[in-house]
Amino acid sequence: MPRPTTLDLALDSYAWREVPMPGANLGFKLVRMDSTGETVAMLGRFPAGFERHEPGGYVASEEFLVLEGYLDLEGVRYRPGDLTLIPRRFLRTAMSAPEGCTVLAWFGGPAIWRPESELKDAATEGVESVSIAAAPAGYLLSAPEADWTKHNEDEPDAVPEGDAVDAALTQWWRTGLGAEPEFAVAAYVVREQH
Repeated sequence: MPRPTTLDLALDSYAWREVPMPGANLGFKLVRMDSTGETVAMLGRFPAGFERHEPGGYVASEEFLVLEGYLDLEGVRYRPGDLTLIPRRFLRTAMSAPEGCTVLAWFGGPAIWRPESELKDAATEGVESVSIAAAPAGYLLSAPEADWTKHNEDEPDAVPEGDAVDAALTQWWRTGLGAEPEFAVAAYVVREQH
């Protein structure tokens, strides 16, 4: 079955797939999205009460955008509209979603959890986050695999291949595929693959 190239993020009728989360008390639901290269892109949902306090991380970097709820990670609360970059090999020791949380996430390679003992040269700094609602148009974040920018007008000819999310957090679509989405947006953020 082909992965979706557009998602109406206000819907809840997706074929969610539940997967285990190593080191966590509960599983995680996801919908894999179309992506390019080594990138693994997904719509994900942490259930209410989710906790993972086992130290570890991912070899790949991760970018996530909170859509609803909030996610507590290393003592920082990420809310809807927060776009966050976690560097590769970042050592995570505390993560929770007390009320549940829905995110869009992009990994710069396989999203395979590694316990702390397998995470060589772990990073403990380098997390960056920006609120897309508060940010002006232009540059937002630069990840190893992609750059994020914000646009205040619909610019179909200027959008490179990658991903886009409207600023209202209701639509996601793959860009640069030759077919524009059937909906119009006034402001959106773009993830341009390097």
